[in-house]
Amino acid sequence: MTAMLNDQSLRVMEVSELLAREADHIDRREWKEWVDMYTPDAVFWMPAWRNEDETTQDPMQEISLIYLPDRGIEDRVFRFSSGDSYASTPLPTTSHCVGSVRVLADQGDTVTASAKAIVATMDPRTGNIVRGVWYDYELVRVDGELKIKTKKVTFLERVIDGTVDVYNV
Repeated sequence: MTAMLNDQSLRVMEVSELLAREADHIDRREWKEWVDMYTPDAVFWMPAWRNEDETTQDPMQEISLIYLPDRGIEDRVFRFSSGDSYASTPLPTTSHCVGSVRVLADQGDTVTASAKAIVATMDPRTGNIVRGVWYDYELVRVDGELKIKTKKVTFLERVIDGTVDVYNV
């Protein structure tokens, strides 16, 4: 079957597997494995909505819902997994359903990709919430495997009801 697939199809499959693995690590709270999927200089960014039709474009000049440069997710994971983040205690259960994976550009060791997701969050304090997000990725090949260099999360809700953090978007 592999012989019938072209390079583009194989790359989409590789990226789809990476994104599914990322979602699974988050949902199973496998934080070390999740953080290890990112490069040391990785950026996790969730821009705010500037108005009804566009998000902010520059995290250094405009407000963001989440902006974690230089693998700041590592610090964030430490805070909520250690109990130091009262907004995340107890940590809710999540289920990420990722789909519509597309490879937008492929320069060999650098891949630009996008996906969409529905994220269900089950929080014993606030109840269940289902949210939609769009993902934009810059992936780089390190030691033969793709790693996440940049993850941009476009949060589709304009009005946020409840807690939003790296684990439930």
